[in-house]
Amino acid sequence: MRIASIDYDGTIVKNAFPEVGEPMEGAFETLKAMKEAGWKLILSTCREDEKKRAYLTEAVDFCKSHGVEFDGVNETPMDLEFRDESSLRRKPFAHVYIDDRNLGGFPGWGVVYRMLVKGEKLGCGEEE
Repeated sequence: MRIASIDYDGTIVKNAFPEVGEPMEGAFETLKAMKEAGWKLILSTCREDEKKRAYLTEAVDFCKSHGVEFDGVNETPMDLEFRDESSLRRKPFAHVYIDDRNLGGFPGWGVVYRMLVKGEKLGCGEEE
């Protein structure tokens, strides 16, 4: 089983917080392809729902409206074989973390697709 933890603002969508933001080119197509290839996807974001506005719910609903439903939101799903109540952690477990704050920056969804869906081995710093 392969698990990916994906950031929202600046990664799935252009950073426009507190607004939802426009989709990054290739984001939803790549996320759907990852799901089809057997990846479990976790949305890992600092967005939270507050009394005045449901920032997190807006992000989750926006992704659903674009055909992507996550296996977990800000937590490792309980159905994963290694997960139980005693292993609750603040940071979700994943094999891959996709975030615009990565060292070197976000390489773009084309690179993510080529590496994680197509299985290509890319060199350090290679971009779309």
